Amino acid sequence: IEVNPAYTSVIGMLKYAPQYMISKDIAAAYVIARRGLGLKEQIPEGYMAILKELDADELEELKEYVRKTVKNKQLKKRQLKEIDKAIKLIQSLGSEPGKASRPLGGTSLGAGSESYNLWRVLKVAVVTPLSPEKVLRDISVLKRVIFSGQVGRPG
Repeated sequence: IEVNPAYTSVIGMLKYAPQYMISKDIAAAYVIARRGLGLKEQIPEGYMAILKELDADELEELKEYVRKTVKNKQLKKRQLKEIDKAIKLIQSLGSEPGKASRPLGGTSLGAGSESYNLWRVLKVAVVTPLSPEKVLRDISVLKRVIFSGQVGRPG
């Protein structure tokens, strides 16, 4: 059985690592195994609440926060590029009627690259404010985000 490994790390980190208190690598393997079984990944309701409320202005604020906070030039450049991609996706979803409702159904398998992009936007919106200068190692902080739909925003 062969499966597409695209975004398994992101999905595993955001969904399964905080739920089951496992490393993001094991969570990515879990996503791959689920794909092998033909199962689809739903974006949790807490994250869907974040996606529905997220707008380009909030991501612009996050961009400024990263500019001020991150000292490593390469990391800053990479994060700003990811935020720009997220802004473009959010704007495209808002500008095309009917398109937002389809990928916001929450599936990442079978819905194609649009829903993979939603996972990418979630990573930017949820992980970057929590850990702008380094890779987020303690994924347990995301557990409350999954269930509450609230994430710390830059002040």
